[in-house]
Amino acid sequence: MYVLFINNQKAFVKSSKILIVANLLSSGFVLAQSPLDLKTKSSNELGLTISSYSYLEPSLSVSMKAINWGIDYTGIYAFGNNWFVLGNVNYNNGQVSYSGTGTQSGIPQYYFDIKGAIGHDFTFEEFNLSLYTGLGYRFLSQQWGGSSTSTGAVAYDRQSTYNYIPLGVIHRYSVPDNAELETTFEYDYLLSGNQYSGLSTLNGTRGGITYKGTPDVNNYQNSGYGLNLTVMYKESNWGIGPYIKYWNIQKSNTNYATISVNGTPTRYSAYEPANSTNEYGIKAIYRF
Repeated sequence: MYVLFINNQKAFVKSSKILIVANLLSSGFVLAQSPLDLKTKSSNELGLTISSYSYLEPSLSVSMKAINWGIDYTGIYAFGNNWFVLGNVNYNNGQVSYSGTGTQSGIPQYYFDIKGAIGHDFTFEEFNLSLYTGLGYRFLSQQWGGSSTSTGAVAYDRQSTYNYIPLGVIHRYSVPDNAELETTFEYDYLLSGNQYSGLSTLNGTRGGITYKGTPDVNNYQNSGYGLNLTVMYKESNWGIGPYIKYWNIQKSNTNYATISVNGTPTRYSAYEPANSTNEYGIKAIYRF
């Protein structure tokens, strides 16, 4: 059904009466188009990403940088009554360049992030806000155990695990050509984190020094947060836009152990220093 305004009075004309509508328009009457529905809709989005990745440990002057390629999937189911659920999975892979105790490049790294949330729409005259929260899980792996840096320092496998609560808001408003601009801001509250370090790789004789009994270590990180910002231009079946991901994680607990260095018992400590991760990228999606 079309809506016509005739002498400031609203009249309804059935869509089948195309000839009547055409005659009215030719006589100077204006057809009022319905605004784009900006509420959250049931959909699937499959995306490809490319990003610049940077990890920093300021206290140790350590940095790790990479160009990441990734895939991203988001599924949304709208219940009606302005409620919806969403799930997101993204996977990223790249070769890391390390700088710290010497340098090293070509380190294999990947991470994936899984998120589930429930949300609610709040509709205003010219835009829509969608608030959501849920649970998230992030896992990162670096496989460089047994290799050495430029100074001969022995590298080891690393794995990072974050469990977090996402708190997000999605802002949508319509732009020309029946498209929408969607901005998502998310704060991630770290519930718990674990840093695995495969330090047993250090055992053996190097440079005339023999290490024995060095254990693998798990350090717990329970203080930190993440931030995500995405801006997407979306049409009916595709979209594109930039994004930023950031993590700020505080120093972990400290583990202690006694190992053998050239046959002499030696006490040592291991902890994960405070660190941050920055990622800047662009995402293109197909909607179906």
